[in-house]
Amino acid sequence: MKLIFILFFLLFSKSILANNDNGSVEVINLHDNKSLDQMVLDNLNVKEEIEEVNENSNETFEIETNVVEETQIEIVKNKFIYQNETSDLKLYFDNLQNINSETLHKEIIEVLENLQLNFEIEQDKEIFFLIVNYFKSVGQINKSYELIEKFELNNDKNLKFYTEVKLNYLLSTFQLSEACNFKQEINSNLKLDYFFLEKLDIFCLILNDNQSEASLLNSILIESEKNTDNYYQYLLSLISNTSDQIGIQIEFKNTEINKELIFLYSAMTRIAELPFSEEFYDLDKKNLSIPIILNQASPIDLRIKAANNSFLENLISVESLAALYMSADFNSDQLNNPQETIETFSSDIELSMAFLFQLVNIQIFPNDRLNTLIQFWDFAQKNNLEEIAYKLSNNMLNSIEPTSENIIYGPQIASAYILNNNFESAVNWIELYENAKESDSKIIYTRILLDLYSSNDLNSFINSINLTLNNYNYNQDNQYAELLYVLKDVMNLEISSSTNINLNKIFDNRPMPSIFLFNEIKNNILNDDDEKFLFYSLISLNDKEWENLHPEHLKLILNGYLQYKNGILFRNIILEVFKNHKFII
Repeated sequence: MKLIFILFFLLFSKSILANNDNGSVEVINLHDNKSLDQMVLDNLNVKEEIEEVNENSNETFEIETNVVEETQIEIVKNKFIYQNETSDLKLYFDNLQNINSETLHKEIIEVLENLQLNFEIEQDKEIFFLIVNYFKSVGQINKSYELIEKFELNNDKNLKFYTEVKLNYLLSTFQLSEACNFKQEINSNLKLDYFFLEKLDIFCLILNDNQSEASLLNSILIESEKNTDNYYQYLLSLISNTSDQIGIQIEFKNTEINKELIFLYSAMTRIAELPFSEEFYDLDKKNLSIPIILNQASPIDLRIKAANNSFLENLISVESLAALYMSADFNSDQLNNPQETIETFSSDIELSMAFLFQLVNIQIFPNDRLNTLIQFWDFAQKNNLEEIAYKLSNNMLNSIEPTSENIIYGPQIASAYILNNNFESAVNWIELYENAKESDSKIIYTRILLDLYSSNDLNSFINSINLTLNNYNYNQDNQYAELLYVLKDVMNLEISSSTNINLNKIFDNRPMPSIFLFNEIKNNILNDDDEKFLFYSLISLNDKEWENLHPEHLKLILNGYLQYKNGILFRNIILEVFKNHKFII
């Protein structure tokens, strides 16, 4: 049934594509049969697709990178970094582990990866180690690897750590031949914890079909380990077809996974054609997302969950994500009874998303397709996946006619166009909606999206926000009164906002940064010290959502980023604030 469905989908998509000039829907074409391993890059510094390798698969994946060539980056010496002792810097990095703002997380990563370092200076070596370790700890092991590859580190005192990072990166991206070759280059005097090198050596021997030597080395390994790594032994038994699998499997049920070896385990798991579990994924969600996606034996909902996160991190393309969504296996009964199927998947967000996406793609009649598309968008919005849903829908938008029945969906259709950078079509749908209906909260939010994505500069964005919010009628006593008050103050907006004291809420139990940190941030803003402001502001935001900030704290942060690098991050931060507060959505 799955094969029949895919063949039908491919034939249907070709037919529709042939009629695309007539306004028919264009669906994502999956006819390019690429292997899963094509998703893995030889080096994340190079933005290209890997040549086809021998593995049976019809799924299409591409990893994307945001790495900018060095010639395009202004390398600067960050005064704040160099004015601090490495012991203090370590504390700073320890307090930057959970930056929930995607915009600010990307900014600190970019600042750190582009520092100018001189390895003739001992302090620079220490800073380099802290940065590589920080990247790995926040799920950016690819960035750690990129930095390591830029320098000659054979005589560095932290060589052991850098070797582990490099091996783990190669294993996580399933570059097994590179990992095994690199293992051969490592100095025999270098010892890694948990017998990492010895275990990798045995794994490489199995890959090269050298069973006898692998068996001998494994016997030595078992004798050498104080506590046998049962997880490793179980995986090894499966890929080497040893006879004692039953006994090992019994021990395996009660074993714990060594988190320091998860990338070796992930590579062995894929070779053994075993599924990953949700518990394994939870060990390191960001760094394990690519191995999870690549492993076809893993549950499809887990792979989709990892793929959603990877897409939002710009690691895979929308075409890759669509291919995985289409690979979910639904039978004809499920597709012919969508309401019952959705109820069946009510507790599984990922399968529901995949099902609705497939359901949209197989609709023949425009009205049915639009109604299913709206259902897909509504479900995605309830689960904070609307950005993914809108991006996946890009090729379907041109088929939607601006009829009197369809205009009620104007805000959603316009939002989809906006997130796919088609601002002209978005404006058309916004104006159609406003002409047919009075301005309401839905279209106001859509105009804010348009302001954000289409404004050429910060001033035009603020002017657009000012006009948009001026037309928004809201209850002065609602939960957004504080937010509007803060936005009015920060951007000097000409909007009405409530300043009435609510005697039912005299004290605010939302935490504030310490007075010393608060004043330091304020002084950094006054002194135009972007470097200090970035670090101290992020420390104050660590492990916090925008909606949980005290209004005074939020106002200080927004004022700072309105000024930081001439406001280059401000628009994206405002969008995050709106989204996090669920403001006029």
